[in-house]
Amino acid sequence: MIKKFLILLLALLLSIDIGYSFLQHFYTPFDGDMAGGIVPSDEVKPILDSPFGLKVFDENITYPNPNRFFCHWIFYEYFNRVPSLLQHFTTPINSAYLSCAIAKTAMQVIITFLLAIYVSGSVFRFRFLLAAVLITPLFQTNGYRSYMGIIDPATTYSFFYALPIVLILIYFAPLFLKYYHGKELKWFKYVKPFWIPLALISSLSGPLNPGVSLVIGLLIFIFAISQIFNSLDGEKFLTKLKFALQKIPNDYYYFLIPLFIFSLYSLYLGRFNSVDIISKQSLSVLYSKLPEGIFYSFTQKLGFPILFLILIINSLFIHFKLRTSKGKQILMTFKWIGIFALVYIMLLPLGGYRDYRPYILRYDTIIPITLGLMFIFAKTTIFIYNNMSIKQKYWYAPLVIIILVVFTNSDKPNFDHNACERRALVQIANSTESVVKIDNSCTVLSWDQISTPSDSELNIELLKIWGVIEEDKLYFQAPSSE
Repeated sequence: MIKKFLILLLALLLSIDIGYSFLQHFYTPFDGDMAGGIVPSDEVKPILDSPFGLKVFDENITYPNPNRFFCHWIFYEYFNRVPSLLQHFTTPINSAYLSCAIAKTAMQVIITFLLAIYVSGSVFRFRFLLAAVLITPLFQTNGYRSYMGIIDPATTYSFFYALPIVLILIYFAPLFLKYYHGKELKWFKYVKPFWIPLALISSLSGPLNPGVSLVIGLLIFIFAISQIFNSLDGEKFLTKLKFALQKIPNDYYYFLIPLFIFSLYSLYLGRFNSVDIISKQSLSVLYSKLPEGIFYSFTQKLGFPILFLILIINSLFIHFKLRTSKGKQILMTFKWIGIFALVYIMLLPLGGYRDYRPYILRYDTIIPITLGLMFIFAKTTIFIYNNMSIKQKYWYAPLVIIILVVFTNSDKPNFDHNACERRALVQIANSTESVVKIDNSCTVLSWDQISTPSDSELNIELLKIWGVIEEDKLYFQAPSSE
């Protein structure tokens, strides 16, 4: 009876948090790259015309993001179809904001559920719900978002960072469940052939996926080889290495070799990215920026320090009080997450420079590390709570609750964040002028104020696609008199 009550309570808490996140996403303004990806702009058309980036070889040209077709395609298709479907139930302007909120909330829910599966090795059981409840407050829409955010406030960037990470989590899930939790999915044999095209889709999605996949795959191989290698005594090094390579499960090769090939191809294709060519800086300069990026990411807000503090407490408690075989496995997992983070950070400068990411390392580029920390937080917390004495739980449970409350409280709502933009869109829609002067100074489908009417042409095309307006018109902005 008590367990059923706890399950209902956890499900209620999870539902409330998801609903709260949905409202936060719903009241977020549009970003300045949406029109370019949805209309699309001339820069995006070559990407949509060449799914595998072969245009760079066939026509000997460069263009932006030739190795990110699937993100661009999903983004284009979603926002050309979903808002019009939602207009059966609401206004065109509402339908566009709803589409953004649905997409970002869906990404957040899927990532939370996948992480909960990674932590618990189960689906929709008590430990799965507990893991999800521990993880979901760490998703920051406001609060600590600018340092440890997963779902970007810019809808476009959510499709290029959070969504591709979903593909990686799905791709590695069967392998992780089988060799970490000892649970083989019986139905997986029916869908296993689709994992090779999934490797291709994942590799040609977001900017992080090829590098993340390669680092994870190499660490998996190194871990497997080292485990077998260390179990052999009295043999020569090459003999042990040969035996270790032969004993690596075939599943590892099936999952990782195609992913390696496609990821390497994606990285090679990325060399023809015109954005990187334009913003080229030397590697020495890029690496010199890393320390400052690390400092700012981990010291400007309480999010990461609090998370690291509880992880240190959990690790020390397991090391000194719960050093069972399971406890050692969890500590080993934490160590390998740390190795992944170190290698990944050292490779980040190879991805090139962006002026909006001056220190290379930022919340969006370290999403894989943040998710790894979320995983180990939930994993260690559940393990400790299930194995400590009742007396110890009296201090540990309140500690965990306080941390979750801190993260929840930091993520304060801003339910009028897009009110100014909404008023501007209504003004554009209702105006009979061919050139509309906006009466406020907030951004409208742009990163900056639009002072020249011709700069709004692409945005107007998007508003026509969404049914907000029917006729051609332009708009520009003047400073607010308020």
